[in-house]
Amino acid sequence: MAGKLTISIDLELAWGVWDHVTPEDLRLAESAERAICAALIELFDRHQVPATWAVVAALLDEKSAATRPGPRTAWFAPDIVERLRRNTAGHEIGSHSGRHIYFDSASADEARADLELARDIHGAHGLAFDSFVFPRGAAGHLDLVPEVGLKVFNAGDGGWVEGARRFGRRIGQIANLADKLLPIPPAPAQVERRGTLIHISKSMLLMGRNGLRRFVLPPITRAKLRAGLARAQTTDGIFHVWFHPSNFYYRRDEQLATLGRFLALAAEEAACGRIELRTMGSYAGAAAVPGRAA
Repeated sequence: MAGKLTISIDLELAWGVWDHVTPEDLRLAESAERAICAALIELFDRHQVPATWAVVAALLDEKSAATRPGPRTAWFAPDIVERLRRNTAGHEIGSHSGRHIYFDSASADEARADLELARDIHGAHGLAFDSFVFPRGAAGHLDLVPEVGLKVFNAGDGGWVEGARRFGRRIGQIANLADKLLPIPPAPAQVERRGTLIHISKSMLLMGRNGLRRFVLPPITRAKLRAGLARAQTTDGIFHVWFHPSNFYYRRDEQLATLGRFLALAAEEAACGRIELRTMGSYAGAAAVPGRAA
């Protein structure tokens, strides 16, 4: 039996910071994100490793973009989605909500309207709508998620860092940075059934390299990626890596090289039957139980 590797990518552009967007956020979303996405798509195609791209649906809605400040292309990106659709790696396009609202603080009506917007935009563009990643991992109104046809979701990370966040945001940030600075093997993802839905937790964020995070050196990140994959293989578990394209804004070439090495390793292991490459949607319908891999 082989372990499983799942990679998910949150595609947001400026919608990811809509509630506190700065001129610099808008500049980077407009000027850097498209080249990064093109490089990511090419890298995944080269190694034939599929991922789940969780897309903020408003990126395909020009009316939504018109309500936001700054350049339209920071909020509206049908060109990126179209390029993604032409991939050869077998990517899944999932949902990252309609307009990146926070479901833990939204009303039921707001949550329902956002989910329906996402469903309708995906349907209008012929995009799959099976997997859902809660913005900021902030779960809420879970009962509404299957009503729009979604089957698999994620609502946060697993492991000791997630536990540290219960003691406050600052402690969680310190724990997260410490975890990334040290070659601690990432926690396996857990798959569990919640009603009619399947939840898959995350194992490791490939984080950005700005601010203090620039001290998270590539050799440490690469060691953690290798350790997470090896643990999944030896335990028949799941290693779930995730990131945003914006995590490549700084030190882009280093970040792409780190990811490229990992994808090459994953492709080699998959070719030898030592790991399964799985999208989030592939877990739909799994007869999962808490704490067990599906």
